[in-house]
Amino acid sequence: MSGPLDKLHDFYQPAPPAWTPQTIGWYVIFAITGLAGLWFVFRSVRRWLRDRYRREALHELALLPVEQFSTLLKRTALTAWPREKVASLSGDAWLEFLNSTAKSDGFGHSPGNRLEEIALRQVTLSDDDERALRAIAAEWIRRHRVPA
Repeated sequence: MSGPLDKLHDFYQPAPPAWTPQTIGWYVIFAITGLAGLWFVFRSVRRWLRDRYRREALHELALLPVEQFSTLLKRTALTAWPREKVASLSGDAWLEFLNSTAKSDGFGHSPGNRLEEIALRQVTLSDDDERALRAIAAEWIRRHRVPA
């Protein structure tokens, strides 16, 4: 016996939508995003490699006694600038170079302005002055800029 419902058929299920983009615009967006990502990775790796000397200097700064800060800063500067520009600097010219390249005045006042005196005369500093000088030197290592 057949009833009126026997003549009905099942629901028609459409095919699931495709996961691939349907227009070329999406491919252009993916290409631009991929290229931007590669450019960002390239720049980040290049910057990381270029700033290796800064990381090494900061690590060494944490281990050095105060008397050797001027030597460390000079070696760091020689890594970034030509030897002719940095090697002959001493005294006020050296302190002015440090201030001008970091765009700060850390070496213009005490204890920063005593950097070479401490190195040459073995001056003893208080703990606060030593911490301040270490912070000034670390700030210069992090922030100095080399003109292109």
